[in-house]
Amino acid sequence: MAEMAASFVKIGNREYAIVPKDEYEKLLGIPAGAEDALAFSGAIIAHDLRAARAKAGLSQAELAKKLKVSQPMVANAELGKNRVGRRYMASVLKACGLPKDWKPQE
Repeated sequence: MAEMAASFVKIGNREYAIVPKDEYEKLLGIPAGAEDALAFSGAIIAHDLRAARAKAGLSQAELAKKLKVSQPMVANAELGKNRVGRRYMASVLKACGLPKDWKPQE
């Protein structure tokens, strides 16, 4: 069994081990190269939001006005910075004149 390289730091009365991220993930049982599911799904949703707006030929500002939200809200949703739910996605599709089950063509 390979020995794990660790550093230790004391903060207050507690001592903490600092280990490389890949070693930490091994300890948790996370397979090497695994992606974070929330980040991955957020990226897909952000992509779909951008694609829907582009399909409708709308700018972020135009879509924001239709949705009655700010343009930064639209931008952050399209960047995956704002987590959005089904209602937001449904509102975007409706504002873009697209069916509820629309998905971008790859």
